[in-house]
Amino acid sequence: MNCMRLFREIQFKSIHKICHAKFTGHHPIKFSETQNKYRKKDEVSANWNLIYKAPMENGINVATAYLTFSSSFFAVSALYYALFSFDVNTMNDPVLLGNGVVIANNASECLVYLVAFCVFHIAVKILLSKYVVRLYQNGDEYIAIFRGHWYNSIKKHKFHLNEFKRLSPTFVVTWGESRYGLGDKHGILLENYFKTPECLNYLLYKKKPEEND
Repeated sequence: MNCMRLFREIQFKSIHKICHAKFTGHHPIKFSETQNKYRKKDEVSANWNLIYKAPMENGINVATAYLTFSSSFFAVSALYYALFSFDVNTMNDPVLLGNGVVIANNASECLVYLVAFCVFHIAVKILLSKYVVRLYQNGDEYIAIFRGHWYNSIKKHKFHLNEFKRLSPTFVVTWGESRYGLGDKHGILLENYFKTPECLNYLLYKKKPEEND
């Protein structure tokens, strides 16, 4: 019985956490308390108000840095191999790594692996480059913060309210319904992580709450 009570308590706490997580998107007070820290981090003035903060920021940060490093490392390694180690006479021999570790049956197979690896990394990197980390508003002007190529690096993109639009969903990525046009750049914005629902509605419909019928 004690085990059952313990199980029920753990189950209740887990469900409570899940339910709580579902509604953690809109916290205007929390945004106001933390926006000064993010303004300093993103080097924006006090005129800009934080209206959106995406989840998984640390994970995206690490993943972006890893993809940049790994892609660069394998590209340089492949270039070095092509310039100094590749021999036409032995291109059908197994490709070895270190002391006899076979990584491919021949040079052509190794090239296929490298190309597939690079294409996959580039595709993921392009996807992450469209993930908006934070969004600031100053009247009808906006600044979107994206992750840069290296750890803790960022890119800032300015756009006007009239340049914002929802893009057609795509089956290629999971976040297909969260794609938006931010002027001349596309971005991924998750609607549950805006400061308030009105912030997104104003972007989409260009109407403030008091202007609604």
